[in-house]
Amino acid sequence: MRLVTPTLHALAHSFFSWKNGFGIFLAIRKSVAFPILRPLFFPLRRGRRIGILQSLLDARVIRDHLQEDKMLWRTIRSMEVMAHSSSFLLPKLHQPAKTPANNYTLVVLNQQLPRFMPRLWAQAKMRICADGGANRIFDEMSQMTNDLDKNRYIPEIIEGDMDSIRPDVKRFYSSQGSKISDKSHNQETTDLHKCISSIRHRTPDQEKANLCILVTGALGGRFDHEAANINVLYVFSDMRIVLLSDDCLIQLLPKTHHHEIYIESSVEGPHCGIFPIGAPSTSTTTTGLKWNLSDAEMRFGSMISTSNIVDSDKVTVQSDADLLWTISLRNLT
Repeated sequence: MRLVTPTLHALAHSFFSWKNGFGIFLAIRKSVAFPILRPLFFPLRRGRRIGILQSLLDARVIRDHLQEDKMLWRTIRSMEVMAHSSSFLLPKLHQPAKTPANNYTLVVLNQQLPRFMPRLWAQAKMRICADGGANRIFDEMSQMTNDLDKNRYIPEIIEGDMDSIRPDVKRFYSSQGSKISDKSHNQETTDLHKCISSIRHRTPDQEKANLCILVTGALGGRFDHEAANINVLYVFSDMRIVLLSDDCLIQLLPKTHHHEIYIESSVEGPHCGIFPIGAPSTSTTTTGLKWNLSDAEMRFGSMISTSNIVDSDKVTVQSDADLLWTISLRNLT
């Protein structure tokens, strides 16, 4: 680590050389520290006096930078590792031993259900339909499972502004015990935002670290809807949220952590991408990719990492900016 940057060193050198230190003398002469520093000016010859003063001030600059470096090093060492895995896409009988211990909550938006929806339903401990997402469960879930008994797939909560759910679907799930949370008074946020906010409020603090929210229907359809759903990842950057479609998943990698992504090659990859949105990254480093980044700068309008290839069973990422991670999903059923 450099103790003094070239710019600071040049600035200090110019400062101390200016008019043989006369400017420094005037500044110190007016300061409350002058009685202490007086012996540096009068008992010794002029050149020696300035040399001692420069040495003292140089030492102070070095000391300050050492303290800054130590603080930075402590920050780097104390940064926690966040582990990620798509094991929720695997059948329960095939869960790997090193799978992060997550509690899954499923949020269903009003888009066609992905092919692997039954797997997500089975993994989740809580299922929430965002408004018209209840229509999708009612209409499509029994067809996907060849089980015509609609009572088998009852969401615990239906939340949103209730402008998309059909009246018959609402009556059915209400009669089956689903909680109807009508947020029609709030038109300032999306249904997904309402659901995530509600999950955060309901989850005890001691359980939030292991909470992972799986969201279907967030990708595809209108682009402004997709952008709003991606924005939710940033609004709730302290929560682990995964957006899923038939083709890929997207999640946020917050800059507050180093990230280890365990690749489930039977269900995902090899194509992937990683990039910032909203704010540039001036330093991103990865391992485990075919084209790794090394202290790379990324921003829209310049270089971003797309169409990359997973080259290992573990990908690591560290960055000075929040990044989006996306990886392709295989043809799951």
